[in-house]
Amino acid sequence: MKKVRLIQGLVILGAGIGLLGTGSLSAAASSQYSAARSKNVRLVWRKSMKQHAYRATAGARYSRHLAIRYSYNQATAKVTWYTDAHEKMYKKHQGHSTIYYHVKSTDGKLQGWIWRGYLKPVKAQMPVVDKLAVTAKTDPNDPGELAPIANERLLDQEILSLFPGTIEDKALNAQAGSVVYTSDGEKSPTVKPGQVYIRLYNASNVMDTENYANLLTKAGYPATKRNQYRGWHIGVRAQTDDGYGEGVNQGDAAIFLVRGNR
Repeated sequence: MKKVRLIQGLVILGAGIGLLGTGSLSAAASSQYSAARSKNVRLVWRKSMKQHAYRATAGARYSRHLAIRYSYNQATAKVTWYTDAHEKMYKKHQGHSTIYYHVKSTDGKLQGWIWRGYLKPVKAQMPVVDKLAVTAKTDPNDPGELAPIANERLLDQEILSLFPGTIEDKALNAQAGSVVYTSDGEKSPTVKPGQVYIRLYNASNVMDTENYANLLTKAGYPATKRNQYRGWHIGVRAQTDDGYGEGVNQGDAAIFLVRGNR
């Protein structure tokens, strides 16, 4: 009887150690692909949204269509997330819809979709981002597609630098985002009276200043013409996700300009 109790005690002790070992989850350890989870949801709509700062300590962070669970949020509890898009997903098994926010970390190294109920607002601390060339990389989970670009701000800054003397405008940024992050905006963007709208179609795997300067020249906006917009307000959004659909490719961008003092 004592031997049986001893064995039972060892089993319980081992289980306890196992639980302690899983108590602190790392982002890598919690990564998981689930075809069943992805098939259980249907995209209703996906749109751009204004930037808000959040943190999340519960739930998990997913890829588009929830196929890949990148990490449990408790493993990134101290990360500040910034929103740039949201989507409505219909969950077939549950028979209801829910809203997910697309978020990026302050340094741009992490991104994904988190159910908005897990996101708690915090005071934003906007990062200072250096301009660097962005090189497209193959998605290790799907060799047929490109991996999402972690830091969209780098692309936006490359384009903004090509319009010297302009003033970045959050409202115009959102308007540009509606072109490259929505299901119908790319087909029929809304251009208000007095606005200049420029659409760039990227075909390069290296998205740097030179690339966007060439695209702007092809679109009819060489440096001499861009210099004429000094003092104008500008909004820029670049697409970071390959295979988004609706004719939008990774590195594509939308630009809106309007004369200052409006």
